[in-house]
Amino acid sequence: MPDYYAILWRALKKGDSRNPQWRNSVFDRTGEMLGNQLRARQPPLSNAEIGLHTAALQAAIKTIQSEFAQNAGNDGSPLDEFAGGSPANADGASTTTPPRFNRVAWVGLAVVVAVIAAGVYALVATRHNNQAPPVAKAEAAHDRAATAPPNRRAATKTPPDGDLAPGVDGGSTDADVPFFFRRQPVFYRTTHPAGTIIVDKQQRFLYFIQPNLVALRYGIGVGKPCADVAGLRKVSSKVEWPEWQPPADMVERKLASPGIMKGGPGNPLGARLIGLDDGSSRIHGTNAPKTIGNAVNSGCIRLVNDDVVDLYNRVSMDARVILSD
Repeated sequence: MPDYYAILWRALKKGDSRNPQWRNSVFDRTGEMLGNQLRARQPPLSNAEIGLHTAALQAAIKTIQSEFAQNAGNDGSPLDEFAGGSPANADGASTTTPPRFNRVAWVGLAVVVAVIAAGVYALVATRHNNQAPPVAKAEAAHDRAATAPPNRRAATKTPPDGDLAPGVDGGSTDADVPFFFRRQPVFYRTTHPAGTIIVDKQQRFLYFIQPNLVALRYGIGVGKPCADVAGLRKVSSKVEWPEWQPPADMVERKLASPGIMKGGPGNPLGARLIGLDDGSSRIHGTNAPKTIGNAVNSGCIRLVNDDVVDLYNRVSMDARVILSD
């Protein structure tokens, strides 16, 4: 799935991103272009695939509009570093006035939509050209399962919440995860210092605070044991490919085999673990990328493995971690 958020932001930078009329025109023309382009794809896309692309584009538009609205008190540009905001005076007010949406802007709009069209076409075409035949995928999955060490074998039952059984490797990331749950920089106003982690359990986002009102946003899944955990914590430990011991209730329900599972692909704690100082809360990877954005029965705060490795490499010991209610 193309990253429509990034594509739109690159396009908006080519015009007056602070002008609402400009933005709405870009969004309208992009939606029209995308629909025509997807219907003309060869081999043809299914209605379901077209619907996924359309929904992803609309979600990207909604996110960008929300970010502009949040920063309306400044200069209207939520990510100056990426969108090219105007200079401000000592009072923080913008020193320039957004230009009118004139003939030059309309010419620019045509260029912007052409850039978006090329980017989307290339990404969608690449996705289809690189897609492995279903039979080959099934055979590869079967071979991996047959050769997996005993400690990574899946339990006999599949968890009822859409999670994958321990020992089943769903990959380090997933192309079907909605783009807004993928790692990306966003505008974020906070008084917490750079290096702080803020976990928004309700919205299913984790923010790693950067300088200049920017945060790296990661999509998360929230495990039932941590659903009610809230308050200030600190990073107390960091572990690569942690071992996992199933809770007693999973063993009783035959969702996991008793004993300790060594770290590796298929381990429910994923590639990295960031432990918090309350002794029970933790941020970790997962063997089930498709659960990102959802509430699940097991684990704590989970990220896809690619994201948890990225966060692990950025966060420092004793870093502040804020967990929302």
